[in-house]
Amino acid sequence: MIQIQVWADFECPYSYFQTIVLEKIQAQYQDRVEIVWRAFELSPVEVNISPSQSYLSNFEEAKLEPIVADEGLKLLRPKFLTYTWLAQESVYFANPQGLSLKLARALFDAFFLESLDISNEEVVMQIASQSGIDCQLLRQALDSGELTKHVMADEQEFKTYGFQGLPAMLIGEKDFSPKSFMPITGYKTFDELSAIIRSLNI
Repeated sequence: MIQIQVWADFECPYSYFQTIVLEKIQAQYQDRVEIVWRAFELSPVEVNISPSQSYLSNFEEAKLEPIVADEGLKLLRPKFLTYTWLAQESVYFANPQGLSLKLARALFDAFFLESLDISNEEVVMQIASQSGIDCQLLRQALDSGELTKHVMADEQEFKTYGFQGLPAMLIGEKDFSPKSFMPITGYKTFDELSAIIRSLNI
């Protein structure tokens, strides 16, 4: 089985696109591919802030990617950037249930298509519930602090691998050492990612 570990941020449009591609990869390869969500915050803040000019320029450039038209995405220009730690912890919680991609996609949709505040606990819980997550168990896990430890470890591992941007991925045989995994930085289309998977003789 091929495992794809993906680091992504909920305010990064290219991470959004990568999540959509990974959904398609999962549908194509089904149980031959396992996708594991890893956390990284591009702009760690504790309050809402206005997007920088560089962020907005990057956003406008991202809107030109073919996937936007192909998927009919009506991207809304973000009015603010916010605290995404809760969203990251929630998607990490969904990994063992096989719901991380579904929840991540719903959170991306909420931020980029509906301009919802994904730092708001009630917003995240509603989205999690609609994605099939048991919110009582999720709240317990959040309150325990265990998810925070895992997310912090993910961010440290991102730095250890020397990734320079998001999205970032490690791809390889699930039962092999992570050191044998192929590191990939930057958004990859379905065709590009499929070619990488095929090169691993899946």
